[in-house]
Amino acid sequence: MSIERLERQLVHTGSRLQLFQDRVRLENGLERRWEVLEQPEVVVVLPFEVTAEGMRLLLVRQYRYAIGQDLLEFPAGTVEAGEAPEATARRELAEETGYAASRWIALPPVFRMPGTSNERTYFFVATQLTAASGYSADPEEAIALVWLAAAEFEERIRSGAIEDGKSLILWLLAQPHLPLIPR
Repeated sequence: MSIERLERQLVHTGSRLQLFQDRVRLENGLERRWEVLEQPEVVVVLPFEVTAEGMRLLLVRQYRYAIGQDLLEFPAGTVEAGEAPEATARRELAEETGYAASRWIALPPVFRMPGTSNERTYFFVATQLTAASGYSADPEEAIALVWLAAAEFEERIRSGAIEDGKSLILWLLAQPHLPLIPR
């Protein structure tokens, strides 16, 4: 299906996004208005380690202003201009958790809201964690680290306690790359 843009009006410019209202013609000739949110790319990192007790995941708890509540999620952040997603993943892991990883797996990227946004999300698995050096926490973020056993994380998914969509997508994509999880 093709949609022809007839007109584009900039509605709002923010520090990291632009909102447009487009007038478009659908393939069947109908015209309509379409709001489009242009955003930078994003990365999400699933850091984990395997201990004698099993696999445990490193998550962050932070307040999300747009929804007015704390979320438990995997470390994530915005790809800066000129920065490769892999570099962003390493930076965000260090800034948000204080850890670096020596083993990385890149997973397929996705568009999380393609009906309204062009945001592409890149996913990574990170392990062999060590203390990061040369990074400091972002002063705009108040983050608490939370280690969860993989089985507990899955139980929180089933109970609805994990509400962050990007973290749920990453968990699904990461399954073939993770150690066996006792269920």
